[in-house]
Amino acid sequence: MLIRREANPLRQAGSQSRLRRLNSLAVIETIRQEALTIPMIAQVTGLSKTAADSVVANLVELGWAEAVEPLAPTGAGRPASRYRFRAEAAVVVGIDIGPHTTRAELADLNGEVLAGDSVSPSLTDPPGALVADAVQVVDRLLAAQGRTRAEVWSIGVAIPAVVYRDVVTRGAEGWEGFNVRAALESHFDCPISVENDSNLAAFAEAWQGSATTATSMTYVHSGNRTGAGVVLNNTVVRGANGAAGEIGALPQLGWENAQEHLHDVELLDGRRANRAEVFAAAAAGDPLAVQAVDRFSGVIAIGIAALVLAVDPEIVVVGGGNVRAGDTFLEPLRRHVERLCTVRPAPPIVPSTLMERASITGAAGLAANTVLEQLYALADGDRPLADMDVPPWQWTSESR
Repeated sequence: MLIRREANPLRQAGSQSRLRRLNSLAVIETIRQEALTIPMIAQVTGLSKTAADSVVANLVELGWAEAVEPLAPTGAGRPASRYRFRAEAAVVVGIDIGPHTTRAELADLNGEVLAGDSVSPSLTDPPGALVADAVQVVDRLLAAQGRTRAEVWSIGVAIPAVVYRDVVTRGAEGWEGFNVRAALESHFDCPISVENDSNLAAFAEAWQGSATTATSMTYVHSGNRTGAGVVLNNTVVRGANGAAGEIGALPQLGWENAQEHLHDVELLDGRRANRAEVFAAAAAGDPLAVQAVDRFSGVIAIGIAALVLAVDPEIVVVGGGNVRAGDTFLEPLRRHVERLCTVRPAPPIVPSTLMERASITGAAGLAANTVLEQLYALADGDRPLADMDVPPWQWTSESR
């Protein structure tokens, strides 16, 4: 998702040695999700069966692929062997450092989650302490899986802040100027990528969530805070300074204070209600709760409409805790957005399927994607594919 496919080296010509590297990468991409036979690999990649067989044999020798049990025979003759990508040969790590919970997950090289854990730090903990908590969680997960830090090939980190070149430029108190990648580099040798959590949630929804068929989408987080991320042409939009989608910083939109419409709301029976209670009362038909939700939705809709009119997405995905209210929240939100989208029909506004897992899923996916990007860079360079027991940070010096 973060790779710009129009710049994909698989579409570029070159020398025979470079072509062999690109063929290897094409085969890896083909067998990443499903074990295939040589004829199937040849059909998907466009290689001849002889070339496909040669590439697969080399990938097996290097440890990137392995033969698996053939499918049950459907006719005469011996069934053909199938080959799979060894996604479990190493792991990537996704970390989500939130305001209340720090989470980490181990995933294989395809981004499939193997294990996860979390810790609830003190609200007063400084950034360095939160990163140290994340490292401890990762170490526990690695130990439980019988793995070491050396087997971690990439780390993706999601944080609720504006991030530019891994440094927080706008965030919670104490975070501005903090370099998350530098804080982790003393513990891990692998590449580390840091992104805004809404950007990674947008990536996750486009990759595995509610927007898998869309090439452009807007993600809006609506919970204790409000944030947004944008995907255009299958690529997460970061902007020149990492601040794309941060329209909530404009006080005129009212996003920063929107939650006040759902706090301490007086209900028809005289009770004072918090956010969850307001949504529940609105679902039950309490007119005062319905009005409160409508006011809140109207404020959120202004920012969503601004994003829709700016980037013209195919779909808007709404995540965060407020989505648990379902159509009690989404129906008035859709109505307000439709009213504000005066020059085009409002796009579908759908709930996140990943819910609170969106940002951590995006972090693990970013880490897996980073490994793939390095494979592309290797294939596009002048070095052959390395053995799979060589980690990515040594590919440029130890590939053979």
